[in-house]
Amino acid sequence: MGRKRRGPWQRSQDGAWYTTIGRKSVKVGEAGQPYAEVEKAYFALLAKGEKPATVTVAWIVGAFLDDTERTKAPGTLKWYREHLDKCVAYFGDRLKPENLAGGMVDRWIAHDYGHLAQNTQHGAARAIVRAMNWAVGERHIERSPLIGYTKPSPTAREAYTSPEEYKLALASANGGFKDVLTFLWETGCRPQELRAIEAAWLDGPAVVFPVLLSKGKKRRRVIILNDVAREIAERLAKANPEGPIFRNNQGRPWTKDALNCAFVRLRNRTGIETLCAYTLRHGFATEALKSGIDTTTVGVLMGHANPGMVATVYQHLAQDRGYLLSQLGNRQAVAG
Repeated sequence: MGRKRRGPWQRSQDGAWYTTIGRKSVKVGEAGQPYAEVEKAYFALLAKGEKPATVTVAWIVGAFLDDTERTKAPGTLKWYREHLDKCVAYFGDRLKPENLAGGMVDRWIAHDYGHLAQNTQHGAARAIVRAMNWAVGERHIERSPLIGYTKPSPTAREAYTSPEEYKLALASANGGFKDVLTFLWETGCRPQELRAIEAAWLDGPAVVFPVLLSKGKKRRRVIILNDVAREIAERLAKANPEGPIFRNNQGRPWTKDALNCAFVRLRNRTGIETLCAYTLRHGFATEALKSGIDTTTVGVLMGHANPGMVATVYQHLAQDRGYLLSQLGNRQAVAG
């Protein structure tokens, strides 16, 4: 008896693509059809709930991504798909979960992410660990093969925009991009949140996101607005009552690529090599902590599901020697 084939496979007689579910061969693509389309059809078939005779890592990934599409924000799905598609491509479609080991994950990460930052490597490992844990919760497998696996350690997010750098960036920007910089600095919101804001979401001194468009899709994301940010939001909402309120100089909503390009140009003009949307967000966290706001409140303002994350990840104050010296001086004055 020949070995059963898993995942999409091509039949020699007609060149069409099939997969094996139970004892049946199910067609998932035509001859000559791009493999990306075949794979998409394959995962869509898995999403119908038909479980194969032998569960594989590839099958779990497909089912997990389908569940993520139904329950999470589009950005979350994209993040998982980027990592897990590479994972399936590396391991193939026949690897059984019980044969997956931490050392294999390390070799995959070294192969596909060895040249990338430690945080990116950590993210890739987190994605496959999450998929295996999900499979346990759905009772597709009894035990995760990655229990006890040590993921690559993320590095602290120490790159941040200082107040002096922010002033230089703001003076060098023009048009609608000034509003983008100011809003990011004043609220600490994520760039994808800024790009999505619509006029209907404004509620006094806050922007309240629909649950399905909030990160995690579990609770509404609320961005609290100070006077500066509120003025910007209300002015742009009046100018753009439909669709995203933040627009570029051509009057079009900012896309991720357009915003990245604008930051590239601004970095070239200012010479601030680390300047980007997220260093402004990190700068917000730094200045809030320095002003005496506790870490839990800062975490809530930034939209972290776990507010305590600020204390362990945003360690920018370690770079600000002037601030540390001033705090030490305050301690000595109290002691004296």
